[in-house]
Amino acid sequence: MTAQEHEEWRVKHDRREFITIGTLGLAALATPGAAQPADRPEPRQGGPFMKGPVFNQDDSEFCSTRSADQMSVQAIEDWVDSLQRAGVGTLITCVCAQTTNYPSKVWEPRWARYDPQGPDDQPVLKHLPADRIANTRRWLEAEMKLADLGINFHQVAYDRCRKHGMGAWASIRMNDLHDCDMPDSPLLSTFYKSQRDAGVCRVPYRMSGWTDRALDWERQEVREYFYKLVCELLGTLDLDGLELDWMRFGYHFQPGRELQGGKLLTEWVGQVRQECQKAAQRLGHPVRLGVRVPSRPDTARNLGMDAVAWAREELVDLVVPTPFWASCEFDMPMRTWHELLRGTQALLAGGIEVRYHPHPGAAAGMMSAQLAAGAATAVLAGRADMVYLFNYFGSGHGLSQTWGQDTYDRVLGAMGDLASLSALPRRHAVTYRDVRAPGEPDDNPLPATGNWCEFRLQTGPRPDGRQVSVLIETPKPEGEQAAPPAVRVNGVPCRLSETQDPKTFIYAVPASAFADEAHVLQVAPASGTSITVTRVEFAVQ
Repeated sequence: MTAQEHEEWRVKHDRREFITIGTLGLAALATPGAAQPADRPEPRQGGPFMKGPVFNQDDSEFCSTRSADQMSVQAIEDWVDSLQRAGVGTLITCVCAQTTNYPSKVWEPRWARYDPQGPDDQPVLKHLPADRIANTRRWLEAEMKLADLGINFHQVAYDRCRKHGMGAWASIRMNDLHDCDMPDSPLLSTFYKSQRDAGVCRVPYRMSGWTDRALDWERQEVREYFYKLVCELLGTLDLDGLELDWMRFGYHFQPGRELQGGKLLTEWVGQVRQECQKAAQRLGHPVRLGVRVPSRPDTARNLGMDAVAWAREELVDLVVPTPFWASCEFDMPMRTWHELLRGTQALLAGGIEVRYHPHPGAAAGMMSAQLAAGAATAVLAGRADMVYLFNYFGSGHGLSQTWGQDTYDRVLGAMGDLASLSALPRRHAVTYRDVRAPGEPDDNPLPATGNWCEFRLQTGPRPDGRQVSVLIETPKPEGEQAAPPAVRVNGVPCRLSETQDPKTFIYAVPASAFADEAHVLQVAPASGTSITVTRVEFAVQ
């Protein structure tokens, strides 16, 4: 962007108001006679550039699960073919963490400081845990092999996507912090370490956790650093869209500086939009812009990521509310997002993560096929345009083995529309949101303690003709048998049908309790005045 173009953009946008839920007027939307924004269509696909489900391929999974000898154009094409068979509509490949996975001319490639002939204690490896070194070496050498062969992983993948009619996008992680607590690692860039060592990270006075160690996007050199990568990608790749992944890792400004910083982000996103338009002129087809942001619109704005404003300013074409990583979030307010985006042309996709974690401190595991179907059903039933899959790797996370390849393909393929998806066995669970702006209170629903514990789950279409059950976990001291609690769904008593273990109980839900969109579960102690609940699931067979 030239100085004149930048000034014209600033003059146009400086007068805009930073949009909030309040100023947008959700109350007005429901008020008879109030001014109504242009109607937002029913959930829709975005043409050949964006179809659901969307599959995000992270920056390392392909090469970290294969050897250098397996690197070839054919291997990349076979992998894209497997996603197409599974029903994926759009592929988004991530080009970087702090370093790139391709031979960039403006950022360091991941292998820039790695010597394949060197020892395990060379500077870039010696701080890694011993059990990571061998796999890291194999992964780096696979990426190096692609570069030596002159193969650009991303362009090969995009060309193959077009043969299948799939969307082909690139993704940039805007503040990745993997290994940020180590002195060095292949995942740490020289630029990041220089910012960290200069004491100019996000919270330099504390540095107690990874959020403190994030780059501070209020610093001009940070914005310029990422802008160079944007320009390189848009100037060299033939792609349908570029995603700015603000959720890797989601904290970009000093506490209390987020709203001011958000104005800088809005200006910066506008500059990227102009680069997308230049790329479209070069390529002869549109190049869209998407963003991943926190699951709650107020949290997104309070962290500087005002995706609603970006959509209403026509800066972005895709908004993906999503959790960060700790757990898939089954209760994202997709209908609220839908209303906030009314009158814009931005598509809405609900991001589902691959990790299942009922509450902080609980044992965490991977999402099952039924849990994934339940989370995706809630997304589409909430009027999102499509489901967005993050970390749902068949090989890297072993889902094609743990689910079974046929189930993996069937579940991902069904995520293209609500009717197919809601017909599958599905499971809806109570989890929590893992991203909050500084000062936002904890509101984790579990563990819950009281004489009546109530939970609301988004459950999609009414499950008529289906067998429905509820799982309740209520712990007791070691060696004791917990007494089965009393359970009601939408006020209707449920019969205990199975005791899985001393603390886990399954209840049959009568058809008279069935409802569309959501169910309210009430749990009360069988005796005494209080009960603690640590896991809640609603299963539709």
